[in-house]
Amino acid sequence: MKKGPYMVLYDMSGTERLSGIDFGTIRPGSSSQEVIVWLWNKKGFSDAPTAADVRITVAAANVWAGEIVQNHYIKVKSNGVLDPDGVGIVDDEEAEFSEIGGELTDPESYHSIGDIPSNCARRLFFRVDIPVDLVLNGIPRILVQAGFMSEPVKWLYVSD
Repeated sequence: MKKGPYMVLYDMSGTERLSGIDFGTIRPGSSSQEVIVWLWNKKGFSDAPTAADVRITVAAANVWAGEIVQNHYIKVKSNGVLDPDGVGIVDDEEAEFSEIGGELTDPESYHSIGDIPSNCARRLFFRVDIPVDLVLNGIPRILVQAGFMSEPVKWLYVSD
C-alpha cells in the first residue's frame, strides 16, 4: 500500500469525508463561524509515507471568490492531532489564525502545518473575515488546497 501520502478532509467527528465546507451567511464587517475539520494522511493505513511540510491555501473557483482569495480574507490555524498508531506526530498548538490565499509555491499565500505521518491527522480551523466594503454579487466558490514536498498539489474539495 506504500504508494504515497494521500490527504483527505473529514468532519469534526472524523467519520465523514468532506466535499465542501459551509461558512454560513457572513455579513460585511464580520467573521464567519469557525469551521473545524481533520486533515488525514491515508486514514486507516499505517504503512504509507509521511506527508512532509504540509501547506494549506485556498484558490478561487469562480469570479466571486477572486477578491476573497487575493486579499487573504480566509484564515486557518492548526491545533490538535490524532495519532491512532502512536507514531509521535507533534501538535502545532497554534493560537492565532494565519491568512491564506493563492499559490502553494508562494510563501505569502500558504500556511505550513508541518508533517502528517500515515494514519494521522491535524485539526484545522477555518474562518472567513469579510471587510465592511466588500460587496459580493454571487456565491463565492473556494477550493482548499493541501500540498506537501514529496507530492504535487492535491485539490481537496470545492466549497458550495
